Amino acid sequence: MENKLKNLYQPLLAAILGIALMFAFAPFEIFPLAVLAPAGLCALIYNASPRRSFWLGFAFGAGFFGSGVYWIFISISRYGDVPAFFTILITAVFIAILSLFPAITCSFTNRHFTANTHTKIVYAFPALWVLSEWIRSWFFTGFPWLILGYSQTHSPLKGFAPIFSVYGISLALMVTSSLLVCGIKALRRNAYSTVYLNIFIITVIWVTGGLLSYIPWTQAVDKPVSVSLVQGNIPQSLKWDADSVELSLNSYRELTAPLWGQSDIIIWPEMAIPLPLSVAKDFVGDLSELATTHHSALIFGIPVQTAQEDGYYNALMAVGKDKGTYIKRQLVPFGEFVPMENIFARAFDFLDVPMSSLKSGPHHQPPLQVGNLTILPFICYEIAYPELARSIDPNINLLLTVTNDAWFGESTAQAQHLQMAAMRSIEMARPGLFVSNDGITAIINTKGHIDKAAPTHTAFVLKGEVQAYKGLTPWMRNGIDPLLIIIAVMLFASYRHTHQAKRQQNKDKREHNGRDL
Repeated sequence: MENKLKNLYQPLLAAILGIALMFAFAPFEIFPLAVLAPAGLCALIYNASPRRSFWLGFAFGAGFFGSGVYWIFISISRYGDVPAFFTILITAVFIAILSLFPAITCSFTNRHFTANTHTKIVYAFPALWVLSEWIRSWFFTGFPWLILGYSQTHSPLKGFAPIFSVYGISLALMVTSSLLVCGIKALRRNAYSTVYLNIFIITVIWVTGGLLSYIPWTQAVDKPVSVSLVQGNIPQSLKWDADSVELSLNSYRELTAPLWGQSDIIIWPEMAIPLPLSVAKDFVGDLSELATTHHSALIFGIPVQTAQEDGYYNALMAVGKDKGTYIKRQLVPFGEFVPMENIFARAFDFLDVPMSSLKSGPHHQPPLQVGNLTILPFICYEIAYPELARSIDPNINLLLTVTNDAWFGESTAQAQHLQMAAMRSIEMARPGLFVSNDGITAIINTKGHIDKAAPTHTAFVLKGEVQAYKGLTPWMRNGIDPLLIIIAVMLFASYRHTHQAKRQQNKDKREHNGRDL
């Protein structure tokens, strides 16, 4: 009876812990939950079989991703106009696929690191967790949303980001969680020296992260630049309606009119001009003339036809005193393009899902040059990818993200998206501008703090000044390799210790059998 109750309550507890972890992220930002929730999962799988560990990890993932990316349902149902049954099915399958990552991590830990030693919990489990997050960021085009380290944009651990990126913060969190579990188990055995050692190591990790936050990895250059970020608040239901195009163009034109000559740089969000450049040529020409006359630069999102005329790019253009174009590189699968088109396209045709068929831009593109500013641009989803965003150019002054988060409705996704942009600013020690159609439009400083933000779901112009920076952080210089080496060492040490423990157990068993004879 006791085992049956255990089989019921443990998966439920794992799911509750997963839901609790979601509250560590924006907009709630209760960052200690990113230690406590994984610690609870670690305790649940401590003595579990590989099979049971899999289902406990899956339940944890279902609670975490189910509460963290539920907004997928809103995007598909409200704006994709997909029947409710298929919307629920697609959302459930997506969450289930994401839940496989913690499930496999938990199962792999107990299948290949069988000895219940501190190295399995403190080395193997954290290393495998972070490795799974990294794989999730590129596997099948990748989905790096809700990586554990994103929850720490306001905690001392963010100091590790300029060295090891968001993944390094994830590792620090998971090691902390594991040490907490080992410490509690040691306390129950009255092994106080182990308890004190674990507390000491946890303190060192968090104090080191806090101290690293004070290192000025980059240097300010030139004078601050005045910027105006225009949040048009065009309803998603009208944005691509042919009869409402004039509404979009007039809204942005009217919001921008008082800014000419007042701001060095004016920025509109992703696809602010919902017409191909070839069609909106006269409108764009007028904007360019206005910007040039007033010695300003205007940056805006617009679809641009490919040179082969076989599709369109999701592009960002700068006009006025300086001109430039950036083309989105990382497209959203099933939103901007159909992966494995021969298989999935027919299914989506059957469901009558309105799909985009955009083309991705070259992987290596020059930054935008606006006056003395060298701007590293991103469009929407791209800012979520740590390695895509990383640059080795020390002359980059500013990060810019333009997006249209109206797809997410009034959900937590907007705040999560902004939090990821803040982490990019911390990793590269540069200010960031985040310009959205309906929010959250914001100005981010080099420490990841939001200096200014516009109210959501409101037409608004966010004005401010931005200081340019230059230089290289260790993450920009070295990338993911140092962290992968650390993970490999942790896994090797745990694997070696596991085999030593097995040999000792076999030796003890043989000696015991010999005494019995």
